[in-house]
Amino acid sequence: MIYFNILLVLSHLIPSAAGSGYSGGKVAANISKYLRINQVEAVNVARNQEQNLTVWLFMDPECPISQAYTLRLRSMVEEYKNEAVQFQAVYPSYTLKPKDIRRFHQKYGLPFPGQKDNGYQLSDRLDATVTPEAVVTDAQGQVVYRGAIDNWYYALGRNRTEPTEHYLKDALDAALQGLPVQRARTQPIGCMINR
Repeated sequence: MIYFNILLVLSHLIPSAAGSGYSGGKVAANISKYLRINQVEAVNVARNQEQNLTVWLFMDPECPISQAYTLRLRSMVEEYKNEAVQFQAVYPSYTLKPKDIRRFHQKYGLPFPGQKDNGYQLSDRLDATVTPEAVVTDAQGQVVYRGAIDNWYYALGRNRTEPTEHYLKDALDAALQGLPVQRARTQPIGCMINR
């Protein structure tokens, strides 16, 4: 994928550079900047070596189920604040703007960062299909859990009063103790990610 991106950038930058007065150095600088941005944002899911686990939360501000889970997610962040876990929201929607993400985080008091999933690269890399969906990666970027946060929702528009199974919490607790995650994959219920 990286090589494809390099070729794509080159195909756009070099022809435009020929008649624009760009020097080879300026083209190289632009390519270098593009590659650094894409390597950080799109490819590397093992971003923080100081944290053992990263919880990637695929969210959509317009999805009622994503909205409903915000209180539970805030509580979970508080519960794991002294553990080697970081939370990161990912917004796989080509129509969202950074201000929409900031507004959603402010409205629901989400205490973790959020980023737009440009080109659905994180969704594809982590195999996310709906919002909300949780994917847990270890410090090497390997997926240790993928699926639902819990079983609060059991069908679209249908939920229990309280969840009876806490899939994400169980996965985090096992991984933090160095144990295998018993249910490494569950079926998330939510709004489809339209690619």
